[in-house]
Amino acid sequence: MFKTIIYILLFAIATIIIYTWGLFKEKNKSKDLLDILYSKGEKKILKALDSKGSLSRKDIEKELMNLKASLFYSKNKLVVQDPSHFSKVLVGKLLQKGVIVKNSKGYTLK
Repeated sequence: MFKTIIYILLFAIATIIIYTWGLFKEKNKSKDLLDILYSKGEKKILKALDSKGSLSRKDIEKELMNLKASLFYSKNKLVVQDPSHFSKVLVGKLLQKGVIVKNSKGYTLK
């Protein structure tokens, strides 16, 4: 009898932990998707700058066209549909970090 009550309590505690973890993940899903999208965009821009040397704003927008981000535990996805706005935000972040520099040809690595 006592053993059965302990198993029921352990099962209840495990259920509470899993449910709380799911609520936390669901609450932070949009932030996590945006972080992944910005990270992928940064990598793509830096890789293109490394291979080409210099990119204009239009070249950066072309690189970011249809960029996708998804989480393995969710069917939700984010896709860049407005590359001009996304590139402005991303280039601003990269300039603020000091990773890229603006010059007469466009943007180059620092």
